[in-house]
Amino acid sequence: MLEVVVRPLWREFGPERVSAAAKHAKAGGIAVVKDRRWSLLGDAGPPEDELAPLLVDWAIRAIEADRWAEVTEGPARGCVEAKITRDWRERVQEWIDRDRAFPGATTEATFDCTLCGACCYDNKVVLDEEDVARFRAGGRADLLKRTSRKGVLRLLPLLRTKEKPCVHLQRNMCTIYDVRPNMCRDFPVGTEQCMTSREDLYGTPFPAGK
Repeated sequence: MLEVVVRPLWREFGPERVSAAAKHAKAGGIAVVKDRRWSLLGDAGPPEDELAPLLVDWAIRAIEADRWAEVTEGPARGCVEAKITRDWRERVQEWIDRDRAFPGATTEATFDCTLCGACCYDNKVVLDEEDVARFRAGGRADLLKRTSRKGVLRLLPLLRTKEKPCVHLQRNMCTIYDVRPNMCRDFPVGTEQCMTSREDLYGTPFPAGK
């Protein structure tokens, strides 16, 4: 099933161009301000919302920032800011370079998850209590017998093949879709995590027909 996503474009700015960076962020893009330290700027969203917009939130997750804060004064007021550690600079630069092909702050991208399934490979899906209850309520308590353990965590297992697909994936389709875990339900298409999975599996974040 085709899904059209308006995804943010990554752009780089020098420290003297914070106003331009903030303008890009407020238009829906992701701005990277490069100084001695690098920082990410994204739109904070409406004042009444406690959370950042979905794709901004997931961009912050993509760089594994341990914290972020809303900017309350100066030219970047109304943006959220997160530090980009040195470990992530090379990868962030790749995203910036990739997005040079697209004009503006955002771009429309079309995804067909039913022909892709990349996020179901070599992943880590941790089951929570709600997932366990959903399996049982859906008459699929048998799924609890087919899980793996990592310490106190219970996970969906992966096949021991090179690509490491989820055991419940067949022909790129989820065979337990109606009772799938929350981590699968909440994973948004069009995020860097989504496109990285596609690139790892298909060699490009935008594979033809997917």
